[in-house]
Order: sequence, then structure tokens, then C-alpha cells
Amino acid sequence: EEALGLTFGFPAVAVLASDRLAYSRMTNSFSEKNVVSFLHRIIMGRQGTSLIAELPKIATVEAWDGLDGTPIEEESLADIMGWDDDDENIGGEL
Repeated sequence: EEALGLTFGFPAVAVLASDRLAYSRMTNSFSEKNVVSFLHRIIMGRQGTSLIAELPKIATVEAWDGLDGTPIEEESLADIMGWDDDDENIGGEL
């Protein structure tokens, strides 16, 4: 990510030419139309590239088990704010 400058968020699209030590990254919004356009410019040689000093190391990692993506259970806003559903004054004058 650092070697290709992918520090702006995800999803991201990048192309690496390992034989030339050159890369290019798509900076447009992520959509099918923009990805197709980016790849077309790459193929036609119209997309600018940047050089890197050496190929980045690719780490070997364990496969994702899907468990770390469990959403956090949040408290209800009513509990946080102390609202009571039976309270007639919610949103009205005090």
C-alpha cells in the first residue's frame, strides 16, 4: 500500500508493471465506468505512471476467517439521551 501510494482509502485500483518498476493508480471515484476507463487508458498507453525503486514485498498472511468483521452492538439513542417513549414532551416545548 505504501509503495504504491494507496493511503487514501479503499476500494482502490492500481496497476504494476514489474518489469519496468512502474505503477499507476486510479484516483477517480470507484465505479465500473471509472475502472473500465482507467484500464482502457492503461492498455492504450495514455495513463501516466510513476516509478518505484524496487518491487514491494508481498507478505504471506493467514486467510481471513470472517470473524473480525462482526459489527459492534450500539446503545440506542433513547438510552443515551434518557428519552422515554411515553414522554409526551419529546420534540416539543419544555
